[in-house]
Amino acid sequence: MSMLKHSLKRGLMRSASIVICTLALSFTPAHAAFVSYSFTGMTDAQNPGDSLPVLGSFQFNKATEGNGGVYNGAVTNFRVTIGTYTSSFSPGINGVTISLGTTLGGGLSGDRWTLVSAATGSELSGTVPYNFDIHLDRKGGGLFTNTALQDPPSFESLTQARWRLFFQDEHGAPYASIGSITSLTAVPLPPAAILFGVGLIALVGLGVGGLRNLRGSQN
Repeated sequence: MSMLKHSLKRGLMRSASIVICTLALSFTPAHAAFVSYSFTGMTDAQNPGDSLPVLGSFQFNKATEGNGGVYNGAVTNFRVTIGTYTSSFSPGINGVTISLGTTLGGGLSGDRWTLVSAATGSELSGTVPYNFDIHLDRKGGGLFTNTALQDPPSFESLTQARWRLFFQDEHGAPYASIGSITSLTAVPLPPAAILFGVGLIALVGLGVGGLRNLRGSQN
């Protein structure tokens, strides 16, 4: 009986080691490099009643290399729904730019976090989408201390948050749908998924480790 208890104890210890190693791997920089955000907003309209709701998301890779605050290829995904129309990520010009003391327009300067992505989507009134961008600004600066690739600044620290979706017709003439962003939120991995993975690994480790040690003690 004592040998059986010892074998089960060793099996539990091995299971714990597996879980700890798995948790450590799940939080390595390689996994943490991909960051996802969701946002909401509205389209610009002369009459507020004509404005359309906007819902979107994007993901970028914080491990992307670049220089001068420009990180080409950092954007791995985006999706935006304007009213009932949806546009999404397309391979092409996709990146994030971090700017200090840049021109914001209207005679203002400050810091800006910019996301740009090539876009695709169905035809809309004879035009198709080809480009999407987000500008997160703070006039006067103070958003960043350097131009390293980093998460979008906290929404409360911004003085302006804007989005634009560009369309073109068959002749290449550009049109744009523009508007404001009203919220920006990080999207974490669902806790249930983490707990399920940890629990499954623990059960597998317990079964394999305990059975192997039990057989060893009997031999």
